[in-house]
Amino acid sequence: MKKMMLNMSRRERLYLIAGAAVLLIGVVVYPVTKATAAYRLEQTELLEDEVALLQDFNEMLNDADTIQQQNQQLRDALRTTDGLLFPPIENPIMTQTMMIKLLNELGPDLDLDISAGRSSVGDSTNQMNLSLRGRGRYPEILKFLYRVETYRPLILVNEVMLAAPKPKRPSSKKPSSNSKKAPEKTKDPSMVFRMSIQINCRNTEDGA
Repeated sequence: MKKMMLNMSRRERLYLIAGAAVLLIGVVVYPVTKATAAYRLEQTELLEDEVALLQDFNEMLNDADTIQQQNQQLRDALRTTDGLLFPPIENPIMTQTMMIKLLNELGPDLDLDISAGRSSVGDSTNQMNLSLRGRGRYPEILKFLYRVETYRPLILVNEVMLAAPKPKRPSSKKPSSNSKKAPEKTKDPSMVFRMSIQINCRNTEDGA
């Protein structure tokens, strides 16, 4: 090998050294450089993922703070409207009995017939619907409606229907000349009415 190197010209030696250097770079240096670049790229992607995850976590913390603030505002609002809600419905029968007694006190002269109505939101635990039927003079019915709508806790009136009595048919008999005409009564005729009402109650946890 030494004799061969000695017999080569200077240019040939340079070519040989350059070829060996290129071979070294191609076989050793390039794969190492490529592997290093791939490792750096992988680490950069992992770092970007961690940064994105940290940003999402910070956003979640901010959202949690916002949700807590909104919940607190809702609690404060519910405290101010607490007087509009009835006590929690722990026993539906007892709550219905309480409402029947209350409505009869608000309309003592209306001969009320009260029954449970169909719920508008399914099996709600903090809502009760009631149906009412009664009979009375128009001023008494108006007074009853006013008492219901201004009562606190709040009673929601969903529907009201009034029906006037049918007028009596005039008698076919002719009055005699000697008979005196009876004076007309000025008393207001009684009317039949139907109502559907709804009450909203506090949650059992709030009432505890």
